[in-house]
Amino acid sequence: MTVTASGSFTTNGAGGWVFYEWVRVDNQGNRTVINEFPIWVAAGNTASHAVRSDVFTPAHSGSDQLVFLSPVYSVAAQGWSCLG
Repeated sequence: MTVTASGSFTTNGAGGWVFYEWVRVDNQGNRTVINEFPIWVAAGNTASHAVRSDVFTPAHSGSDQLVFLSPVYSVAAQGWSCLG
């Protein structure tokens, strides 16, 4: 099974760099942090911007969370299940 996590963001029109990462935690307690390249947003741009998807093949059930580091914003983690 392959898991694909995707996301997007908008801003209030303030320009600058948006820094983010993906944080995976499986039900075995393994934590994986995937740092992504920042995205530049021009001042006045309030359009939706897609982040790079997190695509992986898990060995165990767990969760994946999109974490915005700057500007700081919290997004709820989403879970996946491995059956078998």
